[in-house]
Parts: sequence; structure tokens; C-alpha cells
Amino acid sequence: RDTMALRSAIGRVAAAFGASCSAPAPRAAWSGFSLAKAPAWRGLAAGSPRSFHASSVAEASAPKLSGWAQWKRAQNKRNKTLGAKRWNARVLTKQARKAQGNLVERWKIFRGDQVMVNSGKDRGQVGTVTKVFRKENRLIVEGLNLVKKHVKRTEGNQGGVITMESPVHYSNVNLVDPVTGSPVRVGRKFLDDGTKVRVTRGRLASGAIVPKPDIAMQRRRPRNTKVGSRDTSWQETLRNTYAPGPAGGAGGFF
Repeated sequence: RDTMALRSAIGRVAAAFGASCSAPAPRAAWSGFSLAKAPAWRGLAAGSPRSFHASSVAEASAPKLSGWAQWKRAQNKRNKTLGAKRWNARVLTKQARKAQGNLVERWKIFRGDQVMVNSGKDRGQVGTVTKVFRKENRLIVEGLNLVKKHVKRTEGNQGGVITMESPVHYSNVNLVDPVTGSPVRVGRKFLDDGTKVRVTRGRLASGAIVPKPDIAMQRRRPRNTKVGSRDTSWQETLRNTYAPGPAGGAGGFF
């Protein structure tokens, strides 16, 4: 029984490399088979230190990928590991889990921008972005993509069926050109003074500069200005602690 199991295993391995042999074949069928002739086993004979692994079988039988396929696979792997910022929160929503491996790295649409929906039931309508969800690649447009939600009655709320905005995916909206009013793409460029600004791109774009909305420049959480025990006071920063070295000698010291 052990001999038959061994022959069966060898037969499956040989079939993977294209060797014409079967498990119950007589010993004469193995006369022309050698490790040196097997493409993935070359270098394993004659006491080679390399060991046979299942990955060798996969590499030998896997089809060769085109250049574009190799680039795309490497890009997907890079996005999952070294790409956009990954959120390591304890609790993630369902949409945030889906977008974990493909987050938008550089957002070009902010709160307060005028956008046009390019897909769905509200296609062609224009609204203002009121909130963005960077963990989910989604945003809320004021007055668009309305849905009905059943709210349970509580002490402070009567409850019932309410109408509210539902998030829209980042790829389903386009920025509106401030001059032509058409949906356009967003590009970036540097002015002569070194300022980085947004500009409109595309066939219907005017190339105008789109400034960042004021509401997007405001901080939602105020900056903490309290002085703690580990903070350096302004009097300490003004104190001169540098002592110059002797003339003609080495440099000074702090």
C-alpha cells in the first residue's frame, strides 16, 4: 500500500512537469526519466543543496504575464502596502473596509467646492460638498443623492421617516469650472511666487485657477495652545547658549 501511494504521488508530480507516466505503470516506464531533464528540478540532483518546493511547480506551470499585467500587479501590491494612508482604527465601517486597499492618495476636491454628479439618478446636477469621508473615498453633496431613513423614536426625537443625503463616491463627481460651469478635471501648477494652486483641465475647461474654499482652511478641532511640562517656554528659546571657541582654534560649543 505504501508503494502504491508513493507511485501515485510521483506520478502526479511527473504529470505536472509533462512527463508521460502514470501511477500503476511498470518500472520500465521510468527508465527515461531523470531529475536533470525536468525543467524545475535542474540543479537538484548530484547532491545540490536546493530543496524542491511547491512554488517551483507554480512558477513552471504559471503563464507568463505581459508587461502591463506585471506593472498593474506591482501597482496593486504597492498600494496595499506603501501606497495611500491606511487607517488602523479599531472600528471601520463596511465602506471603509472595502476602500482600505485603494484609498485616494491626493484629494483634489474639498469641502465647499461646487461639483457635478456624473453618474446615478442625479446625473448632471450641481451641488456643494458639505462633508468628505477620506476613509471611504466618499463625500456628501448638499441636496443630492437623497434617501429615506427610518429613525427610531427617542426622548429628544419623535422619529419616523426622514430624508437625508447619502454619500457619493469620489469618482462619481467632477469639479465645476468657475468660468464655463462645465464638469472638468483638476490639475495643479506652481505660480511664479511658488504658490501651488488648482487649475481646471479638460476639453470644456477654461484653465482658471480654483482657490481652496475658506471652509476647508478652517480647523474643525482647535489647536491646543496650553503649555505643558515638556514644552519649551519662549524665554528659554531666546536664551543664547552658544559659546564661541578660541581664535584660530576649533569651533564653538553649546
